[in-house]
Formats: sequence, C-alpha cells, structure tokens
Amino acid sequence: AWTRRWVESKHKPDYGRFVLTAGKFYGDAEKDKGIQTSQDARFYALSSRFEPFSNRDKTLVVQFTVKHEQNIDCGGGYVKLFPASLSQEDMHGDSEYNIMFGLCLC
Repeated sequence: AWTRRWVESKHKPDYGRFVLTAGKFYGDAEKDKGIQTSQDARFYALSSRFEPFSNRDKTLVVQFTVKHEQNIDCGGGYVKLFPASLSQEDMHGDSEYNIMFGLCLC
C-alpha cells in the first residue's frame, strides 16, 4: 500500500488528505492509479524517503507528472528534495529543502 511508503505531515491539523485513485479520466483504472489530493483549497504535505545516493559527475534528473482535474483559478503542485534530517511528520512550508520545483496555476 502507498501509505507504507509515504508519510503525511501532521504539522497542521487542517492539511488536506491524499487518496489513491485513477481520477476522472484514465486509460486503465488500475494501472493509472496515483496519489491525488482529495479536497479543494487545501495545503498538502506528503513525503517519502529514498536510499542515499551520489550523482557526482553525473546528471541528476528529478521529474513528476501532474494531472489537474479541478476547475480552480489558482493552485499548484511542487516537489521538494529535503535533507535526510527532515522530520516527516512535522514537515511544513518553512522546512529546510535542497531543491524545489513545480507548477503554479495562477
């Protein structure tokens, strides 16, 4: 289950909750499942750890796919790479990060 790999922050009690779904449109209902935000106009905080690695003398590629299904005027989705010292259950907008990128729909 995805909930064993991903940790939702408990820093704020009003963060939105994530669900696993293929969404409103998909090619294959099972194969196209992904983690989706479930409530409009909320902040979300979800993280997962990965094994330490080095990209010394190599290109580092970080990518993610977003499928916006909500009809909203402003919003966005971001990826942040945090240091290993991150307290995942206390992650918030001011947590220290090393890389951040994403999309703003404003």
